[in-house]
Amino acid sequence: MRIVSLLPSATDIVVALDAGADLVGVSHSCSGEWDHLPKLTSTWIDTKASAGEINRQVSTATRPLYQLDITMLERLAPDVVISQSLCDVCAVPAGDVREAVQSLASAPVLVDMAPDCLADVPVCFSQVGDAIGRKNAATQLRAKWETTLSACEDRYAGSGLRVVFLDWLDPPFIAGHWVPDMIETLGMTCLLGESGKPSFKVGWDEVARTEPDLIIAACCGMNEASAEAVTVPLDCPVLFLDGHMHFSRPSPALLPSMALLSDAVAGYMELA
Repeated sequence: MRIVSLLPSATDIVVALDAGADLVGVSHSCSGEWDHLPKLTSTWIDTKASAGEINRQVSTATRPLYQLDITMLERLAPDVVISQSLCDVCAVPAGDVREAVQSLASAPVLVDMAPDCLADVPVCFSQVGDAIGRKNAATQLRAKWETTLSACEDRYAGSGLRVVFLDWLDPPFIAGHWVPDMIETLGMTCLLGESGKPSFKVGWDEVARTEPDLIIAACCGMNEASAEAVTVPLDCPVLFLDGHMHFSRPSPALLPSMALLSDAVAGYMELA
């Protein structure tokens, strides 16, 4: 089996299904232990720029944000290509991937993941498992997910902390999709964000009117230090976390991220 993963969450799932050795290519966002593999995607966005400058580049773009190396993809001759159709700002658009895959002589299976909310994430485990011949492993992974999630709901029920979760800061964007579910599962109240809906831009005045107990800032694709570089112009406690590692990847990685979030919030509020 030869697998190409075009996003970090897909790579997480492949590894969780004990098929990491079958990966032959990954996206430019898949780093660390995957640095030795060919990178099938790239972007012209200056990811080291400020949050405001990155937003300007994206919002004024007149060309695709991401490029797919079709020549390399053809050379790798994958059996399975895993992509997504949830967000064109986060990865290569689904249409571009579909067109490229259809042109390949190896005729790979295309897995298109689109988890709108937390409940959709384990569905992706089955999608990938079915495609790569790891159906039983996917069933076991889903069972572990449900058990762990249920334990979280029982453990953290009813803290009542009122939270605004931002996945961008300049300008501020309210996190959506699975993030509100994560907040609610941990017993907190998620203000402004709505499960299953995309993130959206707001004004700081709108955030202030909710009178949150805490603002959590975890910018999509950014680490904690990058988020901290942005000034939040509100008189409210702000907790900065690594959005790229913990909240931008709808995969098994969300479960330890929920534990990290709960511990971080508890520790921060004790000091506030």
